[in-house]
Amino acid sequence: MTAEVHSFQTEVQQLMNLMVHSLYSNKEIFLRELISNSSDAVDKLRFEEITNHNLLKSEKENSILIRNDKENNILVIEDNGIGMSKDELMNNLGTIASSGTKKFLEKLSEQDKKDSNLIGQFGVGFYSAFMVAKKIVVESRSAHGGEAYKWTSAGDGTYTIEPSNKETRGTTIELHLKDDEKEFVDDWKIRGIVRKYSDYVTYPIFFLEKKEDGATEEVRLNKSTPVWARNKRENKPEDYQELYKQISMDWKEPLLWEHISVEGLVPFNAVVFVPTEAPFDLYTRDNHGLHLYVKRVSITEKCKELLPEYLRFISGVVETDELPLNVSREILQHNNKLPQIKKQIIKKVLSSLQNLANNDSEKYFNFYKTFGAVLKEGFHFDFEQHETLSDLVRFKSSKTGKDGWVSFKEYIERKADGQKEIYYLTGPNFESIERSPHLEALTSKGIEVLFLIDPIDEWFIMSYSKHGEYNLKSINKGDLDLNGVGKETEEEKKNEEKPVEELVGLLDLFRTKLSDEIKEVKISKRLRESACCLVADENGMTAHMERIMKATGQGMANNNKRILEINPSHNLIKNLADRKNKGTDETTLNEWVEVLYETALLSEGSPVKNPGTFAKRLTKIMEMASGK
Repeated sequence: MTAEVHSFQTEVQQLMNLMVHSLYSNKEIFLRELISNSSDAVDKLRFEEITNHNLLKSEKENSILIRNDKENNILVIEDNGIGMSKDELMNNLGTIASSGTKKFLEKLSEQDKKDSNLIGQFGVGFYSAFMVAKKIVVESRSAHGGEAYKWTSAGDGTYTIEPSNKETRGTTIELHLKDDEKEFVDDWKIRGIVRKYSDYVTYPIFFLEKKEDGATEEVRLNKSTPVWARNKRENKPEDYQELYKQISMDWKEPLLWEHISVEGLVPFNAVVFVPTEAPFDLYTRDNHGLHLYVKRVSITEKCKELLPEYLRFISGVVETDELPLNVSREILQHNNKLPQIKKQIIKKVLSSLQNLANNDSEKYFNFYKTFGAVLKEGFHFDFEQHETLSDLVRFKSSKTGKDGWVSFKEYIERKADGQKEIYYLTGPNFESIERSPHLEALTSKGIEVLFLIDPIDEWFIMSYSKHGEYNLKSINKGDLDLNGVGKETEEEKKNEEKPVEELVGLLDLFRTKLSDEIKEVKISKRLRESACCLVADENGMTAHMERIMKATGQGMANNNKRILEINPSHNLIKNLADRKNKGTDETTLNEWVEVLYETALLSEGSPVKNPGTFAKRLTKIMEMASGK
């Protein structure tokens, strides 16, 4: 019988022209697409076998076979699936649903043309083979019986169809590769592509390997059922550890893992890992996500839509059958099923961390030292998880020392009598704030203060200002009222009752001399040993936050003026007030005012404007005090 010649549908020809002209840089995905099509064909056969017992039988197990002919530059992919009749060959390979193809073509913006993940999105994966093949021959016999047919095309606008002598059910695709695509008949290249994209395809993928003596042997390329698809009881710890090393490229064992199997509206299987050490790219936000599989086919190694940024240290694998094969990045971003999977993963990961914190505090502290700052980002991005995250965060404090940690729960359990707020102080590190003058009143009353020393803490506190019934209160912002909180000595009671009339003149001097530097001067209730300190307004910016903003190039237009608080019980303040009231030369007093302000800057970790001038003033005052 003479072969029939047919023209391709217009859209199909447009599509093949794009493929032939290599608009996609990642050509190797053609093999992934053809294997996926073969896997689908076997799936369809298995489904029909349930109700139709008259289908053609096969002597081989349901599988996919790859053969290569290096001498003639030919690659063959064969399956024993459902197969195709003549009409199905013409409909499936000669035409495509118009709407699907048009949408595909419309998506090909200049950027998308470089995106190999777009191939197959609308059922056009077969045509990716024309990127590497100058001619394709497809022979197929339907499992429903009937004659076999051969489909042939060089991608030139037409195809031929004719009877075939294929005796078995299924489909054979023969690719006559272009002269410059010979790498795709190399054994190592074929093995590598299968392992990269199709390692966990449900059905065996065999490769017809040629031995040195000329004999051939079918060698399986893909693995059996993957770790995440098996029942947890079937897996050993070594199975999870091996999977972790494969996907993370980390030679160390993971800190912990969670095997997730979810049924319901969006069923999926997953294994996620928490590493022992921080990956080198922990703060490279664009390089995170979980490896996504659909029906055992690798879709993308970094699916960001499955993992929030604050859990970017997590690695793992997710597989679901609820997504179309080979979806593009854009489709992933707008798929309404991914957020449901993501929600479940977040819940499981945080629950696993909570179990670790409850059962092995030392191990959890090691985790938290490495990843705690990243975890806190969740307070800004994930309001829904505030309660869970608040159970996971840990802090240094005025009572833990440098090496200890305290949780919100522990802090509240040991709060002082009458305490209704959680007090905290921000700063760049433990050493810089452990002797801060802002701590003095609270320390004397036995009140614990949390040290927020991670750079993220200033933003964390903006997103999480209340824990349960307790407001989080900065001890270096706004007024600090400690009446009725903690223990109070008789001396403190007397200091609070002392009149401040004798300080009025000194306060005016501070206001006049430092009008360009400070917002206001007040009597302090937070100082016990220090003469003065700087405090931010209740809604103002702390010195630490100001330094962070400046370090990122965001200077403050109004210089973020703060309030200067002075300690009325300090001998230096009392002496200066006495001198002012007795009419001491203001030039000398001004020197003291300047030095006190600059020492307040230094004590909060801020630089003085002119270190040289400060040193001269301090030397002059020391000379006066020494009696010289």
